[in-house]
Amino acid sequence: MLANESLLEASQYLQEMQRYWWPFCRIMALATTAPVLGHKSLPKRARVLLVLALTLALSTALPRPPQLDALSAAGILAAIEQIAVGALLGLTLQLVFVIFSVVGEIVSTQMGMSMARYNDPVNGVSSSSVVGQLYFLLIALLFLASDGHLLAVSVIYQSFVYWPVGSGLSYAGFATFIYAMAWVLSAATLLSLPLVFALFLVQFCFGLLNRISPAMNLFSLGFPMAILASLACIHLTLPELPENYLHLSRELLDNLGHLLREASHG
Repeated sequence: MLANESLLEASQYLQEMQRYWWPFCRIMALATTAPVLGHKSLPKRARVLLVLALTLALSTALPRPPQLDALSAAGILAAIEQIAVGALLGLTLQLVFVIFSVVGEIVSTQMGMSMARYNDPVNGVSSSSVVGQLYFLLIALLFLASDGHLLAVSVIYQSFVYWPVGSGLSYAGFATFIYAMAWVLSAATLLSLPLVFALFLVQFCFGLLNRISPAMNLFSLGFPMAILASLACIHLTLPELPENYLHLSRELLDNLGHLLREASHG
């Protein structure tokens, strides 16, 4: 009799632990792909401890998950579902950072700073440009200053309300994320267009000077002037960076809300 009671209590404990298992899978996938939280500079142990703390804090307020055996086929599919949903939400939150990373790459290519990265025998093309790192640091500071980490927690909670455990994967939600990539490219193009046009004018003027005076060494004079003009343009556009970030973040939240509503309707 005692053995049966102990087995019953153990099964109850396992059922209660599953209440934390499904949120842990989704939050861990989101924290791995989300901005700042998923950066490689954050230690993995710190990320796991942070996810555990969020799971314990949110699990009591979340809708109760269905009774599934975690080791069964349905339980494994539910775990894969939570990982996919968390990764999708994390990548969606990453889109604003991707926009400014693309802007940094475009500007760095135009000013000639990316050649040092391509000729680096150690890092090669895997390392990001200096301008891209500058934009990433500024956007990361704006992300933390505008309580973006708290917004990510709110997104996690709302995802369990609109996309509960066991509801399946919604094609409409993933299609919304794919369509958002066009928004990323268009926003990056609009942000980098003034800088690219200004640098094009500088390089066009030096091309005219080279045609007028062929004896002029364009490489020794043009590259430093292009870098100085690029730094001046970046300096002039930096005051508008917070406003652009907030505007893009609002559009991102609208897209994210549309994604969750599409997922809730299946």
